[in-house]
Amino acid sequence: MTTPAPVTPTPEASALAARLSDDVEVLTDILVGRISVADPSYGQSGLLTEEQLQNTCRENLTSVIGALARTHPLRLSPARAAGRLKAEQGIPIAALLHAYRLGGRLIWEELTKRSAGPGDPRLHDLATHLWELIDLYSDAAVEAYRDTEVLLAHSDAQFQSRLVRTLFDDHSGNPARVLDVLRTLGIPERGAFAVVAIDTEPTAPLPGKLTAALESLGIRSVWDAQIDAHIGLLSGASPAAIDRAASEISAFVDDRVGISTVFSAPQAITAALTEARLASRSARPGAAGAIRFGDEPVGHLLIAVPDAGRRAAAQILGPLLDLPAAERGDLIEALDAWYRCGGSAAAVAETMHCHRNTVRYRLRKIRDLTGRDTTDPRQSAELYLALEALTLLGATSR
Repeated sequence: MTTPAPVTPTPEASALAARLSDDVEVLTDILVGRISVADPSYGQSGLLTEEQLQNTCRENLTSVIGALARTHPLRLSPARAAGRLKAEQGIPIAALLHAYRLGGRLIWEELTKRSAGPGDPRLHDLATHLWELIDLYSDAAVEAYRDTEVLLAHSDAQFQSRLVRTLFDDHSGNPARVLDVLRTLGIPERGAFAVVAIDTEPTAPLPGKLTAALESLGIRSVWDAQIDAHIGLLSGASPAAIDRAASEISAFVDDRVGISTVFSAPQAITAALTEARLASRSARPGAAGAIRFGDEPVGHLLIAVPDAGRRAAAQILGPLLDLPAAERGDLIEALDAWYRCGGSAAAVAETMHCHRNTVRYRLRKIRDLTGRDTTDPRQSAELYLALEALTLLGATSR
């Protein structure tokens, strides 16, 4: 940003301003006293030390007086340093601007004392230049203050993101570590907890209002955007609160959502993360609602050992998988509908908009190809396992 230079004072006016240079230390003490009285925020413990305030006032007074006296060119670096320091220390921006006004007033008082009186033309000349300088310094300080605020917010967000990620690390070697992280994040150490996994694209943002919606239910949540999912820790007063949170998440998220069992010991977070991931990947494509760990035990098993699941599907379904895509699809659809409809041929026919004889024909075709009959409990269980593996793990071949 290019800063416009103020109009140069006349040599006579500059000479008057130069008389202040020898008294900068005295003026600094006066200004520090006035600022401390006028703005209580400077006196608050931990915000700004007396030495920091003293140095800042001295550097800015020296720079402004030097510009008025034409002893050195305009230098806004002291103002920018003041803006950065006060943003870092949490001094309100209003107090920052007030300090510059107090500094300008002090310089004006001292110029008036050293002049020939109110009619001195040098005062008229210096008044314009002084307040123009105060405006320039104030603007530079505010700009630096705003820039520093952005950097600090970004730094805080990065720190919290790293901290949240450590929640889901394995702390079995140092169980107290997870408690330290919870305290830093402001999450209660006791209560009901659950881990959530939202299976989504790496670049997909977390729904913006989800955290606020959970807070309205009394649920504290923190989230980590990992490469294949959003991982969250839910903290509530009771398991019932976690149950309400599960329904709320389903209303916000279209992707597959898995939720762990509820637990009370924070050291169980790592195990709960495994449960949540298994649950999210156990949801059938297009299925609505969150899957709680334990809702789909067959699906959990297949996701946990996918290679074994694919081999089992290839072995159980056998020649069925070698059929042309259209015929294979018809048979798989009939088998899926058979289980969804509780083994009722009439219900399957209604679901698939075909005759019951067509359903029976397709089930016989499956029996002939696989050697397994849907009416035999053990053989039917094997067919169901293979169908789930095919649905959750994708197509396979023998």
